[in-house]
Amino acid sequence: MFQSGVLGIGDTSGLVVGMLVGLIAGLPFVRGDWKTYADAIFEGMTQEVAATAAVAWLWAGMFANTIQAGGFVDGLVWAANAAEVGAALFPAVTFLLAGLLATGIGTGYGTTTAFVTLVFPAGLLLGTNPNLLFGAILSGAVFGDNLAPVSDTTIVSAVTQDADIGGVIASRVKYAGAAWGLLHLIPVAIVIGTAIRGRHIVEAVSWGLFTAFVLNVMLGYFDLVDVGVSDVLVFMAPESGLATALDTAPLIGAVIETVPAGEAGVGGSLYNGAVGFFPLIVLTLLIVAGAQIMRQGGGFEALQRWLLDTVATTVRRAEVTMVLGTAMVNAMVTINTAAEIAIAPYIRTLGRRFNINGYRRANILDANTSALGYIFPWGGGVLAGYSAMQTLPDEYGWFTVNMVVNPAAVFPYVFHGWFLVAVFIVAAVTGFGREYVSDCESEEVSRV
Repeated sequence: MFQSGVLGIGDTSGLVVGMLVGLIAGLPFVRGDWKTYADAIFEGMTQEVAATAAVAWLWAGMFANTIQAGGFVDGLVWAANAAEVGAALFPAVTFLLAGLLATGIGTGYGTTTAFVTLVFPAGLLLGTNPNLLFGAILSGAVFGDNLAPVSDTTIVSAVTQDADIGGVIASRVKYAGAAWGLLHLIPVAIVIGTAIRGRHIVEAVSWGLFTAFVLNVMLGYFDLVDVGVSDVLVFMAPESGLATALDTAPLIGAVIETVPAGEAGVGGSLYNGAVGFFPLIVLTLLIVAGAQIMRQGGGFEALQRWLLDTVATTVRRAEVTMVLGTAMVNAMVTINTAAEIAIAPYIRTLGRRFNINGYRRANILDANTSALGYIFPWGGGVLAGYSAMQTLPDEYGWFTVNMVVNPAAVFPYVFHGWFLVAVFIVAAVTGFGREYVSDCESEEVSRV
């Protein structure tokens, strides 16, 4: 909160260092052997739930970058322009298109970055209110992050509440520059359909990734003859006899380029999509380690006992506590998935005490986490868009620094985020959509 909210520094790697400092600062408070404290860190970082989020980010990141390389977002923008959408309706159309993209690729952060880079400048040229437009982009990211089968928050919320992903998504519905680029709706539909049918998340996204690659080749975005598949994966090797020979080879040469020694490296949509999530993955592992220390140190148990004894004394109050507790944790933790992992044990314990169905618990957990991660000025989704927006003056000559939206000014405009929070507060108070274990039992989440 201090780094992002007070200082306005949107640096995930900086948050990693902050978490490391926090773990070190906890050592003097240990009662007994420091080895127990260190073991708790390792125990937390090796939990399966953290690995699940990491796998989801890696596959979703590769998929997102591949379909973006194929002009999917350009196709969506073309469709909006072809429909002659003006400044008044542009934010609404942007919300729908961002929601569609986020639902398909499963990453609200990736959607926010793509739409801020490509759609936000177009909206300003039309005369759209910048705060409203940025809020519409964030709202679309919330929509997709909440509903996407491949979203990290969807997966974590289901796994931590012992519910199958397909059932969670099915139960959630009640709450909630060329036209060829639109053909990338096909791999998006394949990912959504495969995931809902109950196949493993790695399989679902891999099928979508393969389909997106084939479409990119067919549409000419990836030229296998002249350019190779360098937009997907490229090895930039230092100039040498062997590298030059491989570069001219019929098949392997498609993924090899010879460059000066100082420019050697690896690139492409697969590389960029995966590497972009490395700091977030490390941060999540450290957050889970911190949660494990809280758990073994008795902090979670003390807070949970107080909530059960004094606050969550009825099913209605228990669900209200779930909603508000999720909001509190998201206010303190910048990354929504990390916040979700931290609060998940509370939600599970409170829900089980009153026999609340796993689908219902997962919906409460995921909806509020998805929403609030794009509302708070220091939230990861907001900062992802803000960071992308700061690069626009260098890309567009007419875009000035004064056009950059302050994260503190956009939160009232993230309408779908506030809508989701309001829906679940009302649902908790009135009992709308409430299900008990006997109403609909969750299947084992063995495929994740």
